[in-house]
Amino acid sequence: MLSGTCLCGDIVFELTTNAQLLMHCHCTMCRKLHGGAFATFGMFDPEAVHWVKGVEHVVRYRSSEFGARNFCAKCGSVVPAPEKLEGAAYIPMGNVSGDSGETPALHLFVGSKAPRHAIEDEHEQNKQRPPGWDNSKQVAQETREPNNENSTAGSSLCGDVRFEYEGEPDRMMNSHCTRCQRQERAGYGTFVFVSSDKFHWIAGESNVVNYKMPEARVKGTAFCRHCGSLVARERDADSMQIPAGSLDSDPGIRPSANIFTASRAPWITLDESIACFAEYPN
Repeated sequence: MLSGTCLCGDIVFELTTNAQLLMHCHCTMCRKLHGGAFATFGMFDPEAVHWVKGVEHVVRYRSSEFGARNFCAKCGSVVPAPEKLEGAAYIPMGNVSGDSGETPALHLFVGSKAPRHAIEDEHEQNKQRPPGWDNSKQVAQETREPNNENSTAGSSLCGDVRFEYEGEPDRMMNSHCTRCQRQERAGYGTFVFVSSDKFHWIAGESNVVNYKMPEARVKGTAFCRHCGSLVARERDADSMQIPAGSLDSDPGIRPSANIFTASRAPWITLDESIACFAEYPN
């Protein structure tokens, strides 16, 4: 049995079978919502999904006429649909603990792949959906430009929250810790760090929910209360931590390291062309 939980633990569910298929989705909407390079969903038999607690904490955002996104009201983690669905249940795998086994996997919407990301595994790649799947139900993420031409903009999926930073970011890193997996509801988190004096909110700061993990020194997350998208948060008094997927354009840098690789999700292939650290580097 596999178990799943949101970052704060208010929502818990169980999966009584392994996934039938893993799908790594690179579409602009998934990258915006999850904040990472891509989101990974497991396709499960609906009868295999059992809620332990927390259905009352689920918020639903209608992202398009074709679908909706569900997330925890307290910590923002994307979670499964609370109701039973026909055909298949799609589970965000970053929230799932345990090894899903040798499950077939494929990449979707590689035509929308983040420019900073290189696909390292040998799974099937599809520019949109695989042949035979319905490619008529596609919604492109709205293009949003910064107010200042020398800045890089970011926003939530719904557009209620918008921000920007000036100049070049300090660094970008991939974090494979289990907290980041639950935070970004994906295989790992990719974050851009900028100094606070270069960062500005454009709109919607009052719509940002900040969640600080009680047992952590600095670990926390921030998300839009309307759609659940991860957005920028104050890491400390001098720096901002920005989920790279929330950016509306290429930040112009690439990840410099993989950290906490000892906690790597079993279905993720590391990019070993950059430095890899089992824990947090000194």
